[in-house]
Amino acid sequence: MQVRRFNLDMDLQNLEDYLRNQYLVNKNMTSWLPERLHDLIYRVSVQEADGGREKSVDYIFLWEERGEIVACILPDGENIYISIKNGFEQMFPSVLAYSEENCLPLFHKVDDGSVKFWVAVSDSLSYMQKILQDSGYARYPEEDYDNYVRPLETSVSVDLPKGFRLLYGEDYTNETNKWTALHLGFHPDHEVPGYITDMQPYMSRKSSTMYQDSFECLVIDENSEDRNDVCAYCFVYVDKQSQTALIEPVSTREKYRRKGIGTALMHGVMLRCKERGVDKCYVNSFGWRKKFYNAAGFITEETIGFWYKTLR
Repeated sequence: MQVRRFNLDMDLQNLEDYLRNQYLVNKNMTSWLPERLHDLIYRVSVQEADGGREKSVDYIFLWEERGEIVACILPDGENIYISIKNGFEQMFPSVLAYSEENCLPLFHKVDDGSVKFWVAVSDSLSYMQKILQDSGYARYPEEDYDNYVRPLETSVSVDLPKGFRLLYGEDYTNETNKWTALHLGFHPDHEVPGYITDMQPYMSRKSSTMYQDSFECLVIDENSEDRNDVCAYCFVYVDKQSQTALIEPVSTREKYRRKGIGTALMHGVMLRCKERGVDKCYVNSFGWRKKFYNAAGFITEETIGFWYKTLR
């Protein structure tokens, strides 16, 4: 068994294939979709580097047997996800121990030199939860959720208030407005006239090989006096080989919420995915967002728990 650090130039295709095969076997997101891997590499890690943080992509580790990936560590900010191929479940304790030793730089160190180490685990992987508990980990009260819709089986319409219009990325050429609107959805305290955010994470996604099959969906306010008329935005990664899609990220600016705009945005995504033959479209949620996605037609497939332990 060989353990080594992920190399983007050498290993991307193999790791992408591993994650895709895990999905095709399990038909769920107990392992990441390859789309999420691309988002980590081509967007998230750029944001982390811009913020002066360690890049998650630098802490991906692979376990290989006879040249085939059988397990991997997939960090995402200040938590890690461990994917293990069916039949190799006995590896989890050793992979967990390896992550505790080698992924510490991703986590914030407090004054006494300790870190709170976080591991994300799908609830259906009960064997992982038991090992974490036996290893001294505690579960955090808040959870994440994987939600899906099957576009080919879905009939929806885009219903918007008067003066609002749904568009896809190719129909709206102001790149700055798209990314700024997305940022303001997550940071409403930055909402001031004329605000523009950094474009680098937005532009970096274009390096992904999935970019050509993926798409943007947005809603604009045609009567806006603001320089930024985009009120809701999302990016949808599409993997043609598995016929899956992942919506990441997605947000609606605070002043445009509770008008049906977010729901219309999700329905626009479903319609475009249907045109492209997508079998299953995923979106991750936490907190109140789960209720929103369920109301828009998504079904919650999986609950993800966050387990933590103090390491010194």
